[in-house]
Amino acid sequence: MRLEGKVALITGAGRGIGQTMALLFAREGADVAVNDVDLASAEKTADEIRQIGRKAIAIKADVGNPDDASIMVDRVVNELGGVHILVNNAGILDEAVPTVESSVEHWDEVIRVILRGTYLCCRRVGQWMTSHKMGKIVNIASVAAMAGLAPRPSYGPAKAAVIQLTRTLAVEWAPYNINVNCIAPGFCLTPLVEEAFKKANADLTLIGKQIPLGRMARPDDIADVALFLVSDEARYITGVTLPVDGGWLACRTLPKG
Repeated sequence: MRLEGKVALITGAGRGIGQTMALLFAREGADVAVNDVDLASAEKTADEIRQIGRKAIAIKADVGNPDDASIMVDRVVNELGGVHILVNNAGILDEAVPTVESSVEHWDEVIRVILRGTYLCCRRVGQWMTSHKMGKIVNIASVAAMAGLAPRPSYGPAKAAVIQLTRTLAVEWAPYNINVNCIAPGFCLTPLVEEAFKKANADLTLIGKQIPLGRMARPDDIADVALFLVSDEARYITGVTLPVDGGWLACRTLPKG
């Protein structure tokens, strides 16, 4: 098992990609702290991890709130013994409206959850990791950070900033033996994405056909890459953003329908 003896904190792990990562990491030997703003979903994931035979705690916390982030990390350290792995997966979608009609309040909220939340969790976990001179951090961005997906004025910019934060921390924390990398998922079949496309009346089948590999990603496609990046096999990789998009960025085909 690749993560034996490790403790992982995964934000937004009550469902979707985060939940899939949490269960995969547990199967690979990690004890897992499951964060979500929905405590019931976090508890459900934690229960499944315990059934695998690993320790798990469920933590309700708003990652964009500095007090919540600090209390969450303190609890992980006190109850599980440290934070060897951090995956910043918590997110929020923006409004699919023209920028001139967009809500400033919603823009602020998207930036707060995605960028500020990633910064706060990295900052607090980084205090533990730098003092112990070890750690693996994976931030979840999006292909929206690398292409102009309009009209979405906040999500792509927030994810692009996460990529730059990843590079900055990778350089700053390299002397402490901390690897900081980023995954940029493409269109992935998660409950959040399915809800968003349903509201937009988008044809998910058509979107899959416009991706070179012929389908949208599944959560396990992303989780497998995260497992690699937090394993010792990726010990010499840091500051990298890896698109996991089935080739979408290579052809830049925008979904229609």
